[in-house]
Order: sequence, then C-alpha cells, then structure tokens
Amino acid sequence: MKRLKLIREEKLFRLIPGRSKKSRLEASGVALAGASTAFVVFDNLNQIASVDLSLKRSRRNELWPAPSLGAGFEDIAADARNGSTFALIEAVEDTDGVLRGFVAEYDRQRRLRHCTRLPGRLDAANKGFEGLAHARRQGREYLFALREENSKSSGRRRGRIDVYTRSARGRWKLSRSTALPKDARFKDYSALAIRDDRIAIVSQESARVWVARLHTRTHKVILGSGAVYRFPGRNYRNVEGIAWLSDDTLIAVSDRMKTGQPARCAKKDQSIHLFRIPKRKDA
Repeated sequence: MKRLKLIREEKLFRLIPGRSKKSRLEASGVALAGASTAFVVFDNLNQIASVDLSLKRSRRNELWPAPSLGAGFEDIAADARNGSTFALIEAVEDTDGVLRGFVAEYDRQRRLRHCTRLPGRLDAANKGFEGLAHARRQGREYLFALREENSKSSGRRRGRIDVYTRSARGRWKLSRSTALPKDARFKDYSALAIRDDRIAIVSQESARVWVARLHTRTHKVILGSGAVYRFPGRNYRNVEGIAWLSDDTLIAVSDRMKTGQPARCAKKDQSIHLFRIPKRKDA
C-alpha cells in the first residue's frame, strides 16, 4: 500500500491568534478557500478558522464567528465562484422530532444566509453526515454529503454519498444516493473532498485515504479507479478532514487525540497537514 508524502504540517494553536497549547481545537473539516488559504471547522466550536497554507503565522490567520443550529461542525465546503461557505451540521432534531443533517451557508462577508435541512432521516445523532463537498457542473450546483450506515446483514459500517441539487427556492433536493465500492470499505468515514472528477475520502479509525474518479455526469465512482493510501506514520490516528489543494496534493486536519490512544498521537493531533499523493514509481 502506498504512503502519502508529508510536505509540511503545524499545530493549529500556533497559527490561530489568541490560542495557546491548552486550547481545544478539535478540527473536523477543511476546505480550500483560495489559492493559498484554507477554512477549518471544529466539532467543539461555532467558529471557522482561516489559515494561510504556508502554515506560518500570518495576518490572514483568524477565527471568525459562525452561528448555526448546532454546536460545532462536521465538515466544510466552499464555492469559489461566489464566495459562499457551507458548514455541515451532523444531526439535529428537526421541528417534527426527526433527526436530520443541516447545512449552514455563509456569504462572502461571512454572514449567515440560512441554515437548510438535508432531506431524509438519520438513525442516531452520532451517525449522521460526516463529510461535505460542493461542485458546479453544467450550470447546476451540487452538494455531496458523506454518511455512514450499518449493514443490516453484517452489522459493519458502510459509506454512502448523497448528492443534492439546489432548487429554485434555494433548498437542497436529493438527486441520488450511492454506496461506496468495496475498495473504500473502512472502519469509519470522516470526510470527503471533490476536485473536478477526483474524489478523496478519509477514515479516522482506519488511518487511510481512498482516492478515485467520479463520472462527471452520473456522479458515480468509476469502478477500478480507486487507490488506498496510508499516512506517513502511526501517529496519524485522528485525521478527520480532507481537501484538495492540487491534483496531487491534499490538505488534512486532525482532531484531538482520543482517550486510550498512545501518547505519541498527541504529536499530530489538532493540526493541519499537507500531503502529496505519490506517483506509481515513487510508491
């Protein structure tokens, strides 16, 4: 199995003004927000961080308020065309008592536009939507939402991608739902990222990234196109967000280490990382 190549990484508290080593920055998602800037969300904060991808202290690094229906976010996506930002809320009890996922949308000035439900019901508050990506294709706007479900036959977790289109009223309508293929079967699913016809999905528990190609019209995974990559070392046990920086480079963010994990995992937790996908001859 091929390994990702580490380019650079840094603890988030070193980059975000006003934060210290004792700050809890439980990073849960990341999105490319410009040629050299990433947006990072946290599952313990209703705030979004802007981080310069030099991973050095910069005046562009900041933490801005992001009001929403939930307490923290699972993932984030960005629309480069109009400057919108989409923050994913894993599961919230709706007005009818049903658990649903929601997406908070912010404009270019970082003002909350609205918080919109994703159609369908969820079985549990901690088994809702895990990842989010945004795309525009043939004049239409799409959201790709990653969720987990338990197999009724085996009881194992499976990954599924729900594809939503934007209606004339601004709501999200389910277009199709597709189960991930067998080569993307992980212990859990943490986030997804889409760039043109390429998709990346990360698993925190498996400490793996799966990269494949999507059919641009049907949005289905092209069978046989997937490859699984390991992180550079055993300390990367908490990667929870992923985004594309370029065709061969991924941005990742790590959550706080879990109770019971080896102490060495603290070296890589609550951090932002840049990885290069190796070519076949480098694998």
